[in-house]
Amino acid sequence: MTDGRTPVIDDETLARLEELARLELAPEERERVKADLAAVLGFVAQLADLPEGPGAEDLAAPERTRPDVPRPGLPRDAALALAPAARDGYFEVPRTVDEG
Repeated sequence: MTDGRTPVIDDETLARLEELARLELAPEERERVKADLAAVLGFVAQLADLPEGPGAEDLAAPERTRPDVPRPGLPRDAALALAPAARDGYFEVPRTVDEG
């Protein structure tokens, strides 16, 4: 795929992907999805062609992170006001662990 050709997604491959992703595409969507997947695979193939090793760091984006400086957090009342559910000063969430 790295030789400049556009990857091809055939009907069999698309059917397998639908099965794995538990999707059911409408007939009119199939060609568009196959073209989109081929474009993504073509882009990934281009990424695979990028150089590695010494000198590759010249292609990296410059460091753009800010220093890690502690700062005050959101006040409890403000955070709870944004929550979908709160009770007794705490976030209320569905139970995820069965007790017993």
